Formats: sequence, structure tokens, C-alpha cells
Amino acid sequence: MRAFLWCNGEKPDKEIISNLGNISPLFGVDGGGNKAKSFGFDVKEILGDLDSVVNDDQVTKTTLLENQNLSDLTKAINELEKRGFSEFDILGVDGGDTGHILGIWGSLAEISENLVIRLHHQNSTTYRITTELRNFKIDVDKDRLFSIFALTKCQNVCVKGAEWEIFNEEFDLSTKGLHNRGLGNTITISVEGILVLIIQN
Repeated sequence: MRAFLWCNGEKPDKEIISNLGNISPLFGVDGGGNKAKSFGFDVKEILGDLDSVVNDDQVTKTTLLENQNLSDLTKAINELEKRGFSEFDILGVDGGDTGHILGIWGSLAEISENLVIRLHHQNSTTYRITTELRNFKIDVDKDRLFSIFALTKCQNVCVKGAEWEIFNEEFDLSTKGLHNRGLGNTITISVEGILVLIIQN
């Protein structure tokens, strides 16, 4: 099942929201629930430690997730995974506190590798690629820029169908995969580990 999560960052532009279609079911990640509601979205439930939540309407369900060793985003995804969700589109990830921004990338490194995760930014889309998601394929327009970054130590990184192809290389968190370019066809990415593909809009 697929779920949408709204974090406590900036509102994506209208085109991004429109391309996502029906944003439902939508869950707020702590204060992100209030932000989504203020933009007119129907929030099914707010998840987190609730320290940033203003439950002014007393209608939206709130669920307290108490583990302070994990971020609200990680806790929300873990909770929804238990409920059967396996695919997540995450909005509201830009802007705000620097620690929270880095925490979003940390969440992508620590949650289950079986989950499909996409982050929707103002100027790009991030796709998480893991060992479990073998031979990830996506169409990339000609000359469209994209980057890959390792979130964990990665082995046997392969990128096929791009201007600069990569074959069985080792990646750590670095600028090694910064700014590749699409050729107007399908690119295929495989990895042993966890990396992210960031495609500019």
C-alpha cells in the first residue's frame, strides 16, 4: 500500500502536487500535519512525538510515538510499515531546521530496505535505491541532470544508460556521483547498500 507523508518543511509548488494526483491517505509527521491542513489537505492522522502539533480542530487523529532515539519521520514510517504500507511519497522536506533536513537523509539510511521511498523537493525528486530493489529503472529525459549519493557504504554500484556509466564501483558518502546526465532513455541502477538518486525537475 502507498501512503503520503507531510513533514514540517516548505510547501511544494502546485505542479509537484498536481503530478502526484490524489494525495491520500495523507499522514502528518508531527508539525507537518498542521502545515498540510493549513494548505487545505485532508490529513488522516498525525504521527510523532507531537511536540510541534497544534490540534486546534480536535478532529484529526493523533498518535504519540515516544522513542526519542529516532526521528519523527523514521518512527512514522516504521509505524505505517507495521500497518501494511510499503511505499511512501514524502512532501514538506525542504527548508526549516538544518538538523531536521539532515535527519530526513538519516531516516532513508535507517528504515527497512524493502520500502519504496520518494522525496518530493521544490526542484528535484529523490528516489531511494537499496539492495532489495534490484535493477531500479527510470526514464530520464535527454540532458536532464541527476546525481547519486551513497547513504551507507555501497558495493557494486552500477549505472547504465546515462552519459557517464558506472560499473561495479564502491561508493561512500561523497561527491563521486554528482551531476550525471540523461540520454533520453531508461537508466538502470543497482547497488549493494543504500543510495539515493536525485533527478532535477
